[in-house]
Amino acid sequence: MESARYKPGEAVRWLQEGAEGAKKSLREKGRSITQPDIHHTFSQNVRAVAGALLDMGKGAMAEIAHRQAMAREYSLGETAMEVIQPGSAKVVPYDTIRRLEQRGDRTTVITTTSRFVIRPYAYIVAGRLKVPIGWERNGMEVPYELIIEELSARCGLDLEEH
Repeated sequence: MESARYKPGEAVRWLQEGAEGAKKSLREKGRSITQPDIHHTFSQNVRAVAGALLDMGKGAMAEIAHRQAMAREYSLGETAMEVIQPGSAKVVPYDTIRRLEQRGDRTTVITTTSRFVIRPYAYIVAGRLKVPIGWERNGMEVPYELIIEELSARCGLDLEEH
């Protein structure tokens, strides 16, 4: 069985574009606030500064979400899976995995010594529809659920839904 490397899909670039858009908006607001204008009152300037700070926070959060998503990776090998997340990397042999529990889009992998969760890093939301963004598997876009199905097959375990 060939090795499979799962990384966040191409859609994660939207997080980066959102962060860049927020930075651009912040620069434009910053310029308008610092230019002296007799038409702006003190309260309008305070509102503009508060809006700029809010945009700065949104941009920072989008950038953090993008970096965390890009740092997350799962590698399914012959006998073990490797979990690479920001600040840690661990190898989990398939024979130590005891159960796979799924609740919605989150799957808890329970091993003999620990547990960890595989979950979507982002969603596409359209009205009431919320769909998890998929993965890039060995360079090809695949649906989010494929990693769970492949892990289940490699472990020889059924997925328990709760």
